[in-house]
Amino acid sequence: MARNKTAQGGISLRRKVTAWLAAILLVTMLSTGIATMAGQWTVRSFDMLLADNAVCYTVQNALKDETQAFARYVRQPTSETEQAYTAACTASEQSLAALPFDYARIGEERYARTWNLLQGYAGYRQERDAFLQLSPSADTYIEQMYHVMALQDYLAEYALRLTQATLEQENALYSSTAAHIRHLPWLYLGLFLTAAALMLLLIRVLSRAVVRPLLRLAQASRSIAEGDFSRPDLPVKSSDEVGRLTGTFNQMKHAMAQQLTTQQALHREEVRNLALEKDLEHTRLEVLKSQVNPHFLFNTLNMISCMARLEDAATTDQMIVHLGSLFRHNLRTKRQQITLEEELDGLEDYIYLQQMRFDGRITVEKSIHVQSAAVLVPSFMLQPVVENAYSHGLKSREEGGRILLRAWMQDKVLVLTVADNGNGMTAEELDAVQAKIVQSEQTGRSIGLGNISRRIGMLYPGGKMQVYSRAGHGTVVRFELPQTQQSEEKEETLS
Repeated sequence: MARNKTAQGGISLRRKVTAWLAAILLVTMLSTGIATMAGQWTVRSFDMLLADNAVCYTVQNALKDETQAFARYVRQPTSETEQAYTAACTASEQSLAALPFDYARIGEERYARTWNLLQGYAGYRQERDAFLQLSPSADTYIEQMYHVMALQDYLAEYALRLTQATLEQENALYSSTAAHIRHLPWLYLGLFLTAAALMLLLIRVLSRAVVRPLLRLAQASRSIAEGDFSRPDLPVKSSDEVGRLTGTFNQMKHAMAQQLTTQQALHREEVRNLALEKDLEHTRLEVLKSQVNPHFLFNTLNMISCMARLEDAATTDQMIVHLGSLFRHNLRTKRQQITLEEELDGLEDYIYLQQMRFDGRITVEKSIHVQSAAVLVPSFMLQPVVENAYSHGLKSREEGGRILLRAWMQDKVLVLTVADNGNGMTAEELDAVQAKIVQSEQTGRSIGLGNISRRIGMLYPGGKMQVYSRAGHGTVVRFELPQTQQSEEKEETLS
């Protein structure tokens, strides 16, 4: 099968369009070529006319200037008049040399008048130079001067006649050229009408062969997009590419109709699964948030009970108030993200209870260099980290210690660090903690650092949590949460 032939042997759409476009392009190029050639011919003709006129007028003016310079020099022979006279003679000779002297181009009359002018100037130049060699006291000086002036008048007359002959010839040429130019618009109109007729025929052919079938295809496609497969098949009226496209479209419609029921069922099942996964993820987050360490609760209640036996009720009352505030904060917070200000408020109650538990030997410092009400963090994020600092880092240190909580912006990322100067961890212990975090991220069963890291991955694309520790030098937990605010604060180290 030939590449540009259809299955039935007809002319392909590509060849049809190419043939019509070639015809239109040929007519357009012909019109452009004729217009360009006519324009160039007209411009050259008028340029030649103007140039000939300019040369003739230049000769007339040069001869006139030479006559005046000659008269001034004769009356007053000074160096200044001599220089002016010499320059005028040079200009006359140059203008005469510029006169066209081609018989085939300028014709018999202009050629004869140009010859008379050139020969007359040659004879005048000899008489003029001979006169200037005479002494003013010579007997023939006056007679020779008038003879030269008479020759100047003859030269002026010759130049005027040459200009008149040039104008007459150019007027005739202009009339002939203008007569030809007047016919050009009709030629352009004929070419334009031919191109327009070919264009209209091409539009009609394209409309019947391409546009109408494509419009029917578009209308049928909209019906299929709306789920309507009941319309009859599109008629195949040609054997070119559009006809084959229409036939293929009909086949595709039948195939899509057969698969539609199955695809719709699969789509409904997929949507149902996505909804279930979303609900399950949300439930998992809520469960992770609600997992509070029961050991802390029991230890705190026992400590409150002991304090109530040993003291008056004031201290015990404050502890109970802070504990109740902590419970209310944890139970009231249902959102996955809260502001840093809200997280710090809830953390204050927890820190107060731990301060009472450890009798103030462990201090907590804060260095917040962001607008805490304008940045978001995962809810219930800081308390588990601070609890680890109390329980694992500083609990066994009799001399006490301190915890430093810092926050600052690094470009568009909120950076939070919780550092303690406790016992720290060895490299093996730190690797074990990192492995537990990774495992909890995969299983979702942790309620500590693994839980926090998992939620950061869900809520902050690009966010991360890192743990740094060294035996005897404390532990630092660093969070990086992408935000929109910026700060130039730098991270400080905990000594």
